[in-house]
Amino acid sequence: MSAATETGTAGKPGVMQRVLDGVERVGNKVPHPAIMFLALCVGVIVLSQLLAWAGVSATYEVVKPPPQSVAPIDVAGSVLPAEVMPGQQPAAGDYHVVTETVHIQGLLTVDGIRYLFTSFVHNFMGFTAMGIILVVMIGVGVAERSGLIAALIRKLVAASSPAALTYIIVFLGIVSSIASDAGYLVLIPLGAAAFLSIGRHPLAGMAAAFAGVAGGFGVNLMVTPTDAVLTEITNESIHLVAPNESIDLTANLWFGIGSTILLTVLLGVMTSRVVERRLGAYDPSVAPDASDTEIQTADVGPEIGGAEERRGLRLAGIYLLVAVVVVTLLTVLPGAPLRDPETGSIIGTSPFMDSLIVIIALLFLAAGLGYGKGAGTLRTSTEVIEAITKSWAGLAGLLLSSTSCASASPTARRSPSSTRSCPLTGCLDFSSAS
Repeated sequence: MSAATETGTAGKPGVMQRVLDGVERVGNKVPHPAIMFLALCVGVIVLSQLLAWAGVSATYEVVKPPPQSVAPIDVAGSVLPAEVMPGQQPAAGDYHVVTETVHIQGLLTVDGIRYLFTSFVHNFMGFTAMGIILVVMIGVGVAERSGLIAALIRKLVAASSPAALTYIIVFLGIVSSIASDAGYLVLIPLGAAAFLSIGRHPLAGMAAAFAGVAGGFGVNLMVTPTDAVLTEITNESIHLVAPNESIDLTANLWFGIGSTILLTVLLGVMTSRVVERRLGAYDPSVAPDASDTEIQTADVGPEIGGAEERRGLRLAGIYLLVAVVVVTLLTVLPGAPLRDPETGSIIGTSPFMDSLIVIIALLFLAAGLGYGKGAGTLRTSTEVIEAITKSWAGLAGLLLSSTSCASASPTARRSPSSTRSCPLTGCLDFSSAS
């Protein structure tokens, strides 16, 4: 693209440049997600009081089972009581239709303020998505800090042909979401280096990697920690209207696979046909001198030689294979502990499906330990623990956002006769029914 087109005929920025500048200004003003959730909390509190003063209510019909007793029990080692539900479901003919009226309960009243203070910790502890991501990051953190993720990305980029390099970088950026921020730390600079090595513009390589990591985040060829978080949040929403219905961890898998392929092609074409043409041919003479600039290096693990890397990858494969064999034996054999104890099924509602988060964490942990031992990047158990704690430390921002998110989805207050709580309805009163 010519300079006249880029800057305008009179030396002013062109239309596209002004649009991009506007997008940048708006994006810089977007607050932190934690602040947005806090604003949502304040909005819900104020809105609940206004609607309560206005006497707003909703009436609808609902099918309810016959009353059943629920016995609370104390669980050793837990600060929260557990509840024992009846063992058998009522017969279909025992259900009946009732008309319920929902009244808004203001959160700025004496009872409302008391509820806000007493339910804060309980709401956060009930936000299961945070627990899932912490469990997964035990394995992913070890694999990332040992250097395994970076080594795999380097191998795949080095083995790609020049014609397919753009699509491979985009594809790796999309699937790198399974390893937290490894794509941002490793793939984006590698994309620039890979393009530069074949004479293409390094900024185009960075753009391709960033498009894959950021634009393709959330889809993958396999189950990711994000899928686990979204599954739990979706199930909590489903339970508001259908307490006995849930989706499993693989509900989004086929959509993720199709989206990964589509985004790889789409982002690859955009990089080659739009971004790279806009940048033009790369001129090394205009590149800044690295010695005159302060370049920040990402913490992507210790530097190792080629022999150590090959030994680490070989041992990572062995450890991973052993872990897969162990999980397989715990799943496929008759009466295996990860089969459904009643039906013997593996897919569907079974211990195997409920254990996918732990299995994913164990597989990453095994591969990371193997690579760390072979490459010499994880020599002691203390270094392994430090790798896990560093991966958790990187989730501090997510932890703060999750605290705000959990507060924005409070648990309903319990009336003296209630035995169960209903999430996301903290300012609603279901006590009136006819």
